[in-house]
Amino acid sequence: MRVAILHFHLRAGGVTRVIEMACEALLREGCEPLVIVGEAPPTDCRIRPDLIAVVPDLAYGVAPGRAERMHEEVDGAMLRQWGSQADILHLHNHSLGKNFALPLVVSRWAREGRRLLLQIHDFAENGRPANYRRMLEALGGQPGLDACLYPMAPRIRYATLNSADRKRLVLAGLKSACELLPNPVSLPPGGEPVEKSALGADRLIVYPTRAIRRKNIGEALLWAALASPDEKVVLTAAPQSGPDLAVYEEWTTFAGSLDLPVLFDGQGFFGRSTKDFLLGADVCLTTSVAEGFGMAFLEPWLAGCPLAGRDLPAVTGDFRHAGLALESLYQRLDVPLDWVGREAVRELAKAKIRATCEAYEVSFRDEFMRVAWEALVQKDMVDFGRLDEILQRKIIAGLAAGNLPSSEISASITGGASAQVTSNRRVVEEQYDLLRYGKSLQNLYDRLCSEDSAPPDYLEAAEVLNSGLGFEDFFALRS
Repeated sequence: MRVAILHFHLRAGGVTRVIEMACEALLREGCEPLVIVGEAPPTDCRIRPDLIAVVPDLAYGVAPGRAERMHEEVDGAMLRQWGSQADILHLHNHSLGKNFALPLVVSRWAREGRRLLLQIHDFAENGRPANYRRMLEALGGQPGLDACLYPMAPRIRYATLNSADRKRLVLAGLKSACELLPNPVSLPPGGEPVEKSALGADRLIVYPTRAIRRKNIGEALLWAALASPDEKVVLTAAPQSGPDLAVYEEWTTFAGSLDLPVLFDGQGFFGRSTKDFLLGADVCLTTSVAEGFGMAFLEPWLAGCPLAGRDLPAVTGDFRHAGLALESLYQRLDVPLDWVGREAVRELAKAKIRATCEAYEVSFRDEFMRVAWEALVQKDMVDFGRLDEILQRKIIAGLAAGNLPSSEISASITGGASAQVTSNRRVVEEQYDLLRYGKSLQNLYDRLCSEDSAPPDYLEAAEVLNSGLGFEDFFALRS
């Protein structure tokens, strides 16, 4: 079976790792994968060069007017590789608003009767209002999105990484055409633990992340401000995009001004891998407020490292169902509301909700404020992770100066016991095995190949937006 896997790039990150593992799994299954991306891969890419084709029109920011050329170039890449078209086109995040020609090409492939697996890791309709706004502007408003973004036909399947995202699409109307396809999880072979002495610490708290905004860097720095003299917090990688870099640089400057025990971009600083840091960590930390799949909840156990930090039930619910014990995580990190002020929090929520509604072209409703406030504040305590960077910095500075009592913070990051590490490692190895993933992919592809061609219908894009736009899980960092 010939499978073309399409994505914007192969830069380091979650989707790239999934594509790398998918290629490995498909080769084991006897398939012939070809990865088609919008830019040349980095030198450390783990996919064989002969299995990669570069089509520049697949890159970020490509305008709708280049859809015809993209269609021709992708088809040409497959013809050069195989002398024919792919049996399956497997696309990642086609509807995210990163490339404005791609939805038009996907719609054309649907009309041509191509077999499509549309795998969605993230939604433009969920916490990415700027992406959605750009799509509205580029593709002709809501009618334009309705006409191309979510095609439905017997030869089209959607796949999500977690049950919550699948439920979102089902509620919007996709029903049986949507599959749950959790990622495989593995760590590369080899690796040597980073030595604590190299960091001047006796205990390492490692946050294995590319420090983009939704990773909630302020919460990691709060734990650094509360660290004991022998502890150090490490964030493993820096962001790569402009907007995220600007926020990141503000955090590095702020942490330096308070002399917090934190190392940014540990991988770049030492030239070591994420696995090396996990092997050397005493506890692995996650403070993210939004994940597509949530590798950070699974990989630490494979390295024998306990996990602590913020729980994301919409993601971890599937992991718990698979047998993972995650009692060391907290769902809220509450601090007294008067540390930042009731009115400041109210104005923050109102401004973020209004901006989100404007971007999504949705009318502001008082109900949005009510449910957002319930997410932010409970019993005169506010969840630190739901605040923006300005209010987070105010709290961290107060804690670092000793002006705020850390005893009033509701959570801790102690990590799990060794027995839990052993048990969880076994669950991850058994439930998220690469062989199991390959068979799941093959099964999906086989079912697509058994379907007859039929003209596509289209899901109303607004239904996908409405199925999740309620602010019941308000986070300022996602708005």
